[in-house]
Amino acid sequence: MKGKRVLVTGGAGFIGSHLSKYLINEGTEVLVVDNLFVGREEFVPDSAVFKRVDICSGEIKNVIREFDSDIVIHLAAIHYIPYCNAYPEETFEVNVMGTRNLLEAVDSYTDFLFASSAAVYPPLDKPLTEDLYGPIDIYGKTKLIGEDVVRLMCKKAIIARIFNVYGPNDLNPHLIPEIIRQVKDGKRKVRLGNLTPRRDYIHVDDVCRAIIALLKHGKGGGYTI
Repeated sequence: MKGKRVLVTGGAGFIGSHLSKYLINEGTEVLVVDNLFVGREEFVPDSAVFKRVDICSGEIKNVIREFDSDIVIHLAAIHYIPYCNAYPEETFEVNVMGTRNLLEAVDSYTDFLFASSAAVYPPLDKPLTEDLYGPIDIYGKTKLIGEDVVRLMCKKAIIARIFNVYGPNDLNPHLIPEIIRQVKDGKRKVRLGNLTPRRDYIHVDDVCRAIIALLKHGKGGGYTI
């Protein structure tokens, strides 16, 4: 990947900030695009170029064309489930229409990695396969529609269904950050919500390594993993 020009949407967020560092270490030129709705500019590596732009805006098309990227990694999304459920229209606008807006500015033969989610799957007590669908919330539904949009509009697409990520820079009150926050606040009893669900967790560094491996060795053409 050395010498490639890589655009990362949501690059000031949790996964994107780590991935940008990994990409720079690979010898790529990185442009981070983020509207800072959740992300923080201080998370962006010094060696990356940062532009505060919303993927739903008309400005994003000019940014993409000027940068002339070899690879686009699309991480930007509204994904915190309680917020998604409270604001379904906004979630759809960003996760689906924002993705479409981005794709309209990208050459259809550009390598395009779309960060999808385990939320596209139904809750089953058996191994999951790529052809299983059944999202139960608005976030999962927007990600599944987003996958279809990417396949339709991009000839060299890779779709990565990422499960529950943990690690530094997570700005949403997910389970592991919430436990750490309560312990740091001196809570003698950690208070949690619903303890029924089971989760497969993956560290953010492993996600970054997996994404880079997919970009190096993935098939493209709507390939899903």
